[in-house]
Amino acid sequence: MESSQPAPHGDQPREPGGTGRTTELVAGDFLLTINPVDGSEIASCPPGRRPISPRKAPRGTGQDTTRDPLAPPLLEREEERRRLYRLLARGRSVRLTGPTGTGRTALLNALAQDCAELAPDGVIRLSGHRRTPSDLQHELYAAVRHTPGYRPGPTELHAGLREIGAVVIVDDIDFGGTALDELLDATPECAFLLSAHPGTTAPTSTSRIEEVFLSGLSRTAALELLEFAAARPLTDAETDWAADLWIASEGRPRRFVQAAALLRARDLTAASGAPTGPLPEEEMLIASLAAALPDPDRDTLRFAVALAGELPGPEQLPALTGGAVTGHERLAETGLLTAAGGRLRLAEGVAPALAAIGFEEGAGSRGLATAQHYTWWLVDPSVGAARAAAEGDVLLAVIQATHRGGHSAAAANLAHSAAPTLAAAGRWSVWERVLRSGQEAARAAGEVDQQAYFHHELGIHAICEGRLDRARAELEASIALRGVLADAGGVTAGRRALALVRDLSGPPALTAGPTPTALGATTPPLGLPAAPVREEAPDEAGTQAIPRHADLAATGELTAVLPPLMPHGEQPAGPRPARDGGRSGRRTMAAAGAGVLLIGVLGTVVALGMSSDEDPGGPEDERTTRPVVTDRDREPAEESEEPSTDPGTPTADADPETGEPPQETPTDPETGEPVDPSTSGTPDNGSATGSPEPPPPTSQDPATGGSAGSGPGGSGPGGNGGASNGNGSGPGDGGADAGQDGGADSGTGETDGGGEDAAGGGGDSGDPAGGDDGDPTDGAAGDSSAGNTTASSPPPTEDPDPSPSASTTA
Repeated sequence: MESSQPAPHGDQPREPGGTGRTTELVAGDFLLTINPVDGSEIASCPPGRRPISPRKAPRGTGQDTTRDPLAPPLLEREEERRRLYRLLARGRSVRLTGPTGTGRTALLNALAQDCAELAPDGVIRLSGHRRTPSDLQHELYAAVRHTPGYRPGPTELHAGLREIGAVVIVDDIDFGGTALDELLDATPECAFLLSAHPGTTAPTSTSRIEEVFLSGLSRTAALELLEFAAARPLTDAETDWAADLWIASEGRPRRFVQAAALLRARDLTAASGAPTGPLPEEEMLIASLAAALPDPDRDTLRFAVALAGELPGPEQLPALTGGAVTGHERLAETGLLTAAGGRLRLAEGVAPALAAIGFEEGAGSRGLATAQHYTWWLVDPSVGAARAAAEGDVLLAVIQATHRGGHSAAAANLAHSAAPTLAAAGRWSVWERVLRSGQEAARAAGEVDQQAYFHHELGIHAICEGRLDRARAELEASIALRGVLADAGGVTAGRRALALVRDLSGPPALTAGPTPTALGATTPPLGLPAAPVREEAPDEAGTQAIPRHADLAATGELTAVLPPLMPHGEQPAGPRPARDGGRSGRRTMAAAGAGVLLIGVLGTVVALGMSSDEDPGGPEDERTTRPVVTDRDREPAEESEEPSTDPGTPTADADPETGEPPQETPTDPETGEPVDPSTSGTPDNGSATGSPEPPPPTSQDPATGGSAGSGPGGSGPGGNGGASNGNGSGPGDGGADAGQDGGADSGTGETDGGGEDAAGGGGDSGDPAGGDDGDPTDGAAGDSSAGNTTASSPPPTEDPDPSPSASTTA
């Protein structure tokens, strides 16, 4: 369903509204309807709902790259600044690492101004704080393309990212290794400038990213920065204090910004006539600075400590502190706050220092007050998804802090109110974390309806991310909980989403029931040998050929009864058959099959014996005996031509019909001469079917005598009044024997060399005893090494008038 090209004539998605209202969002292949009451609904996106083409955003959008004129100057960073610019100008990606407080963000701000004209799409500023590679890819896509209410799928996202050519600056990135390689591979036309803490995972050896380490300032530069931030020259005591501070902090610029804020506060205190006291040590610098701040600023810091370092926005603080607050700007100047994704939060190391001096007291009540305020703020119709998304990290921190404070119900309500807005705004990683935190809070509070809602939303999120197994588990849990609550609307929404999961998973595999085994591998009944496994050669389509039941009965093999396919874990209805009865039935079937096979073999033997030649002087039928080769037989073989390789010609070694070897010719025990099986107690009917054979012709017949078999390779003379079965043959290719008038009642000749078979017409009436027997070799079948001929009697014809034309036609 994924398509890299949007469908034509599609409607542009509507701008996502605030929370408390149903919002539609096109997410890849799905149309997501965010419902904060019963839960979101998801369906396959119709072609007409896809955007025609995301509109191009203005060039170089992103965070503001202008530098604050009141910000401290960059000291001793010119070398690093030029090196980074040269690498970015060549299209190389760079990772800037350094300890917290070394001025990485200030250096990135300066490079953003330098690189504004390097790439077609300018400079794009992103925040890596608590961002995943997927978050950064979607934020980069949204920074270049205007996509309200639209979240591209994987194919569209990768295609769009490959078209972006910009210098991407990511501050405080939290990942490395293969995750960083994924981000770099998705944007081949972008040059990245990343800032990371030294503890962040390093890039892989194949990432081809440059490493630049940022160290602290020298002593001279640190003192210069302190004088600039304090806006006055330092005294001797302050200079010595700054030297000790430089040694303890390893020259980190943030420590000197905090020290300058403390000097300014001491100047105000001294101006008011109050004692200032001695300058603090480096470990107590933050505590001394916090004690010197005004009460509103200290209240703001207490809220930040209660929220694990996250600071609510400027428009939220007045309602929380009870008055107009401008503490964001003042606190930012003190160095206690740092920028993170367009917001401000406590700098690293500040929260533990403040908690040590009592700023953590009352954190539970502050967390509950913050949760109630944000719950009320999110339901305000004037609050859009963009404004709520900017507070995403704060909302997550408030939910977790309220849950830790023992107010699980308030935390679950806030998570329920914040989740739809974060989903509509595209902050899906924060959306998932809010859902999981809300689920834990609802479980702790014992609110089943809230648990069902969070399970449902987690299932919808998993569908959008392609994790179908996780989605199935979450949706089934939600349906079960809502079934207990008799929530018909919620159950319906969950079943619709679960049906989509089944459709996306494809047809289920047929795994129920035992696996059928090969027929030959079936366990035989007791007392019978195991049937051999008959391997079937697979055809081109890979299917297995199953023999017919008639073939199994004819060959004596057993028929395997396969059990019906039943759902997993279920047994077929009805009583199970007794094992003894089944064995008895199999014995009966085996005996019947063996009997049928024995009757067929015996019938074949009897038929072969009855169809043999009656002439004791001539050679026996090749199907029953193997003729003896004599010197007379070898003479014509030397003059014969090469035998034909006609595949239809039977051989003398095996029966052409059954493939069985010929049987030995019975002999007379007194004379030692061969005895015709047809004369040994069986009627001379000429065929195995019992049809009577007409008597041989007599000397008084109009057609007398037998014909001589002729052929290109030789001939055999025919005697007058031949036997009832006159057989003639001639060796050589193309030889034929033809019976003339007065010959045998019926005669056929076959040659192994590919010769012709001709039937001779004989008289239908005459004295059976008439006619003299010719020479035993006359009219007999000729045998040679070149080709043996075999004669057999065809079925008698009903034509009373054996005319010569009829003989020729036959």
